[in-house]
Amino acid sequence: MESMQDMLRHYHVGQEDEARLSRLAAVLKPEADRLAEEFYDYLTEDPYTAGFFPSDNAVRRRKETIKGWFAGLLSGLPDESALRRLRKIGKTHVRIGLEGHYVNAAMHFIRDFCRGALAAAVPDGAERTALETTLNKLLDLHLDVLTSSYREAELSKVFLSRKVESYLIRWTERLMHGLNLLLVIGLLAMAGAITALFVSDVVQAFSGSLERGVIKALGSVLILWMMIEMLQAEIRYLKGGHFQVTVFLELALVAFIRKLFVASLEKTEPVNFALLLAGLLVLGVLFFLLGQWRRQRE
Repeated sequence: MESMQDMLRHYHVGQEDEARLSRLAAVLKPEADRLAEEFYDYLTEDPYTAGFFPSDNAVRRRKETIKGWFAGLLSGLPDESALRRLRKIGKTHVRIGLEGHYVNAAMHFIRDFCRGALAAAVPDGAERTALETTLNKLLDLHLDVLTSSYREAELSKVFLSRKVESYLIRWTERLMHGLNLLLVIGLLAMAGAITALFVSDVVQAFSGSLERGVIKALGSVLILWMMIEMLQAEIRYLKGGHFQVTVFLELALVAFIRKLFVASLEKTEPVNFALLLAGLLVLGVLFFLLGQWRRQRE
């Protein structure tokens, strides 16, 4: 991480900001107790952040912590020791499991509080704008250091070097894309085979038993229709669409329906026929429930 001197330079913190700090401290330091109270009220509005205050002692410590940090913010331009303290605060946030979003939201609350205090105490608009400029620089700088702790925590989870991991992820994505293309080719081949089966069933319908041939041809049409659906779903997925679970459920339904067609032409035991009907009923209920769930989400 950069040194504090580098960070001050990046945020264009200069002598004019240092000169304004005494005025900022005169206005804002007397507001420290009120800030601590309102900040605690703000945190307890959300059940997530309220959970970090299980006792009165925890509340008291948190109020003292925010007042101590606030006093340090206004005591002068931050140096390397201030940088170490801020890093320690950020690591504490990471250790207790506080999400980084809430650190940013808390800083937004403090910024609004300070702006309100300045608006009430500094009537001159130009002076107030200048003071707010310095205040924003310091708050942004502090927030930068605090949130960097979360970035460092994420980097510590890296198993290999970031370059190697990025390389592996990139090639894995390419491999998955290639496998999906092979799947499309396989589906096309299967669709061609099912088309040949359909033609064969139609030929048999006219050369043999018409009823038997029509029913078998109808079953082949259903399978061919589902192959087309699977191809379309796979193409949509390759183009960035979502994975479609309903396609596989529809395929199972069609397979059961075709099996029933075939079973109606053969001498199938009543028990086996009843099992096919029960399986079809279960799949139909699942398909209905999935459709209801999707409509509720939309």
